[in-house]
Amino acid sequence: QPWPALAAGKPSAGPFYLVWQNPEAAQIGPEQWPFQVSTLRLLAPVARRFPALLPAADASAEVQAGFAVFQKNCLACHRLNGAGDSQFGPDLNIPHTPTEYFAGDFLRQYIRDPQSLRRWPQGRMPGFSEAVLSDRELGELIGYLKHIKSIGNLPKEKRQDNF
Repeated sequence: QPWPALAAGKPSAGPFYLVWQNPEAAQIGPEQWPFQVSTLRLLAPVARRFPALLPAADASAEVQAGFAVFQKNCLACHRLNGAGDSQFGPDLNIPHTPTEYFAGDFLRQYIRDPQSLRRWPQGRMPGFSEAVLSDRELGELIGYLKHIKSIGNLPKEKRQDNF
């Protein structure tokens, strides 16, 4: 729903900016700060809305953590297996996952500084410094991407049930 009008015949008071007093405490990165909020919606958890993103029920703790990292840092711009709200960046599993075409440490380097590997003036992906995404979290994310590719279209009943 749009923000309410200030008075009859007047425009609404929006759009607004949301400001966190202590974003570090909630681990809210600047890439998650909305710009000019005009409406708010309460959505079901990601796992319920997009079961194709769920790791297998028997996935390792590292893969489970990687799923959380993906939700926090990637899902705002990328889809995975066609699942997600955004179409800003490419799908990270269809037709191929970046873990297939970035060998060795190149995927890590690309996530840290996309322009260092592929100069593209129109490139919009920000780099994720260690302050935003630790080396451990980066490893968990890559583990999750490899896992999702390995399970393909696993039936929902064999995926984790988070909700």
